[in-house]
Amino acid sequence: MINILRLMVLLVVLGQMSLAQDMGQSMRQWWVECDRRGYCTADIEGLTGDYETLTLRIERSEAANSPILLELTPETLLGEGAAVRFDIPGAEEGITRKVDTVSDNSFTLSEPYDSPLLQAIMTGETLFVTIDFQSERGAQVFEVPLAGAIDSLTVMDITQRRLGRRDAIVARGAAPADSPSDVFPRQSRETGDEDAGQWTEDSGDAPALEDPDGSYVEVLYTPAELPAAVVDFALNDAACGDLTGPLNEMGAIVNKDASGRTTYLVPCRIGQANVSYYIVVHDPANGIEYAMQRFELPPAHNAPDRATIMNPQWLAGQNQLVSTRYANMNLNCGAYEIHNWIAEQQRFELSVYRAKEDCTGPHVEPQRFPLEWTLAEMGD
Repeated sequence: MINILRLMVLLVVLGQMSLAQDMGQSMRQWWVECDRRGYCTADIEGLTGDYETLTLRIERSEAANSPILLELTPETLLGEGAAVRFDIPGAEEGITRKVDTVSDNSFTLSEPYDSPLLQAIMTGETLFVTIDFQSERGAQVFEVPLAGAIDSLTVMDITQRRLGRRDAIVARGAAPADSPSDVFPRQSRETGDEDAGQWTEDSGDAPALEDPDGSYVEVLYTPAELPAAVVDFALNDAACGDLTGPLNEMGAIVNKDASGRTTYLVPCRIGQANVSYYIVVHDPANGIEYAMQRFELPPAHNAPDRATIMNPQWLAGQNQLVSTRYANMNLNCGAYEIHNWIAEQQRFELSVYRAKEDCTGPHVEPQRFPLEWTLAEMGD
């Protein structure tokens, strides 16, 4: 889950405690804006294999129960009646729509706040949009990154004061849709009572919003928010240099699980097709303060363990770290790896390695790259 209080702090830093002025902020790979009227948008660009762009914009007004608008704008000339398909591997696939009205080569879909497509956008890694242009261009597949989508939609909920309301997108609760939430709680000036769940500008960092089992996920955007030991690894072990730029663009993903173990995925360098990360595990219950992880390649590669890994995703419930290294900007070749967490040894172990060297042809999802090596079948 996203740490909502952390994003509330971000909005305070931006001076957006009210809608007296416009706000805008990058959220990993997305850009979110809200104006003083409470109208919010979140933008991202997708690409085909030959670099045609598709702009996806999610818009919403602050009116109670207002629908969420998905505006799509491709480069190629679009005609009414064109078929559109949305696929989000591992979340939702095969959602189809028809292009109705086209304006300035854009078409708009109206989705309810509990739309399966919106839920998949928040939980998936990549959105594939297939548009049949009904012309010589034919059907084209656009790959749209989803890193930052849930952050952006959470900012919309916060700014539009929907926290805990039935019409919220991310922070949904049981409160009536026409009852604005107290987005920025304060101590009572009249009684002086303090509530442990409240936070004020003078009370320091916001408390983590935890699940009942103590687990949480949050995104940190500055070096100052990370433990000093985690930042030190960037300079001394991972050779990342200054983290300010990568953190501002991508954010560090911090995941604390029910056992108390905290895993830090910290962006190191941002390339055209890949973002390298280093991983730090903090597990005091097992005597591990802060340990930077190293990652194997299959034995046939005869390569030393790596300090960084490309485009990782930590699946805490499965104790797996999934990563993809793309070989070019077409994103249809490269390597896909799965590392399993070995608790007894406090390290990650490579279990699956897929690779696709041929960068021609149609797009292939990394999970479907040819299988090159597995620990179970081929051993050490």
